[in-house]
Amino acid sequence: MSLEASNRPLFKHDTEAVLVRGLNAMTQANEVLTQTNAQLRLDVAKLDAEIAKLKERLLVNNVEKE
Repeated sequence: MSLEASNRPLFKHDTEAVLVRGLNAMTQANEVLTQTNAQLRLDVAKLDAEIAKLKERLLVNNVEKE
């Protein structure tokens, strides 16, 4: 084995390629977080509606008991 072969860099990427890959990864992560946030907002809206319905049902049940 020659000395020259053992001193080669393991990863031979230029700076621009590393930055482009990093930017692409961050863009994908941002898109996923945006989709997750939208889904969570829908879930919160559904839960708010369910809470309002349950509160009204509780009030109707309390009035019927009296």
